[in-house]
Amino acid sequence: MMMQLIACHPRHESKPAFQWKQFGVLPSSGGLASLGYAGPVTGIQGNMLFIGGGANFPNGMPWEGGKKQYYSEAYVTSINGTSPFFSAYSLPYKVAYSANCSTSEGIICAGGEADNGPSNLVLHIRLEKGVPVFSFLPSLPLALTNAAATAIGNNIYVAGGETRTAVSSRFFKLDLKDTLKGWQSLPDIPKPVSHAVLVSIGKEGKIFLAGGRKKTQTGISELYNHLFEYDIATNHWTAKQNLPYALSAGTGTIIENRYIALFGGDRGTTFHKAELLISAINKEHDTVRKQALIRQKNQVQITHPGFSNELLLYDINNDLWATSGRIPFNVPVTTTAVKDGSRIWIPSGEIKAGVRSPAILEATIR
Repeated sequence: MMMQLIACHPRHESKPAFQWKQFGVLPSSGGLASLGYAGPVTGIQGNMLFIGGGANFPNGMPWEGGKKQYYSEAYVTSINGTSPFFSAYSLPYKVAYSANCSTSEGIICAGGEADNGPSNLVLHIRLEKGVPVFSFLPSLPLALTNAAATAIGNNIYVAGGETRTAVSSRFFKLDLKDTLKGWQSLPDIPKPVSHAVLVSIGKEGKIFLAGGRKKTQTGISELYNHLFEYDIATNHWTAKQNLPYALSAGTGTIIENRYIALFGGDRGTTFHKAELLISAINKEHDTVRKQALIRQKNQVQITHPGFSNELLLYDINNDLWATSGRIPFNVPVTTTAVKDGSRIWIPSGEIKAGVRSPAILEATIR
């Protein structure tokens, strides 16, 4: 009878919890403290963390006339020890907002953008005794920025992103062991999307695409709360339980092959206010009213409250989302979370309109 009771009552499953701290701060450059970077190339190989490229506004915020600057500077540090020690290097070219993922063979940087717009270049970064060695892989079939990437074994997957004129619904795969085939087209994502999170479970052959957004012809973006699952075996996308709210430009990872963790992200309230005002500015012909709208838009951006600091957990087995507390830091967007064992790093990124963070956040999974 006791055995029957035990069998009838499932074991309580504790969800992962997270302990947060600041791992370190990017080093100064040219004698000036680092501003941090949006859209950096990030990845991990062995016990080494790589952070390179990205973009910021070194000479004033965009509403003050400051111009976005792109970078090729790169840094490598060991993840061992209590604080980072950075060695400085340089990427072969300036790039930000690339689709990044880490593999046992190195770090992949696909697409992105610089002064000339979106790129189709794909960079392979191998860390040999902590020193980056760069090589080029076959170019993407089209130039993309703000796409998302993940890896399963030797296969790299890239989803969505923005071209010069539109948001993409394309989905591609590259086999690192057979690069002569180039990028292979897979079934399109159910919706065109940029600024999404793409994660995968190699054991199950599943890829998940969470959130993101789509800029429309009106200039007003549609933010998504969708979660889609791609099954490698069936070559098919399936809609899963929606996120609790629309979210874009955040970061995420897979935990224990059971949970998707999403860290922060943009819920779009301030973003939409700014887009609506920009649309009104473009339509307004009266000089006085136009200037009033510009001042209003600038004030919205100046007083940007920052992005979500909530942590969302998706239980893959039960198709269920839940909030899992708050992150006790300014949580960046437009960067890529990297994971090694029970530790996760979120390097640099944007913490409010025009403002970057030089901090590298670290979470330990409990």
